Amino acid sequence: MKNKYTIVSMIAMLIAIIFGGIAFQQYNAENMDEVYLNIGYCTLFLSASMFGWHMKDEKQNES
Repeated sequence: MKNKYTIVSMIAMLIAIIFGGIAFQQYNAENMDEVYLNIGYCTLFLSASMFGWHMKDEKQNES
């Protein structure tokens, strides 16, 4: 459990990449409502990933 923040960050990054890929596919299909929705989810998971990396650094500084 020592690397739980790294694992959570990597999972969030993977989910963000998946939503980015779906947004790209919807962009090619010219379905802009779905593009904006998936970009929103992509940014949500990217920010969660960055927050996880930040928490990992904060925990290392405390130790």
